[in-house]
Amino acid sequence: MKLRDILFAIYALVCLLAMTEPGYSRFGNRVEPYVFGLPFSLAWVVIWVLLTLVALVLYHKTRERDRDA
Repeated sequence: MKLRDILFAIYALVCLLAMTEPGYSRFGNRVEPYVFGLPFSLAWVVIWVLLTLVALVLYHKTRERDRDA
């Protein structure tokens, strides 16, 4: 297992914790402040979804590069 796979697994675990009970109830479960016109609780979820998109794209690109080499 490569370092890339381990780092992605750790990120997936952090994302899971941030979007479920431990992280969401402590950090994301509030209305104020508004972020780009969205309540903070909705912005919290949107931000994590966008970060996951970026992580998946980077993971895919690095796997393609290793596969081609």
